[in-house]
Amino acid sequence: MLTINQVRAAASAERVRTSKSDKELLEAVASERSDRYDIFLSHSFRDRDLIVGTRKLIMQRKLSVYVDWIDDGDLDREAVDGKTAARLRDQMRRCDTLFYAHSPSATLSRWCPWELGYFDALQHPDQQVFVLPVVDGDEGYPGQEYLSLYRILDLATYKHEPRRVREEREFELKMLQSAFGVRK
Repeated sequence: MLTINQVRAAASAERVRTSKSDKELLEAVASERSDRYDIFLSHSFRDRDLIVGTRKLIMQRKLSVYVDWIDDGDLDREAVDGKTAARLRDQMRRCDTLFYAHSPSATLSRWCPWELGYFDALQHPDQQVFVLPVVDGDEGYPGQEYLSLYRILDLATYKHEPRRVREEREFELKMLQSAFGVRK
């Protein structure tokens, strides 16, 4: 769980460290686009001031993070249409894991539940979907009914395992099972 104060402090520290504004930081990120990301950060665009800090805290764990309005700045966040959905689907296929930044604004989002459902179906049964609560102070995390299907992320103890590593492990297990005549 992250607090709003933590993510704001991380964003502020990055602005001080680089002597850049939020806009300049985001423009620098856009110039460093990647073909693959460790994390797809699903969030409400209403929380964009918090997402800069959330993204920074995740990146401090040496993870690459896709944020749609940062990495695909030309996307229209208000346009719920096929073009935007297709772009998001493509980006989700390039990510190993989805972190769902759950805040009060996320419950109002048109895209957050859709991203969560799509990524869950894409990764099933791998279940590389985590809820990352972003709360105000010590209020605790109240949860939300359908989000109880997913694990709550503790960023401090999270250990990322890329998709290719998981796939290689599954392949090796199948080969061993086949070699020893073991059936699932």
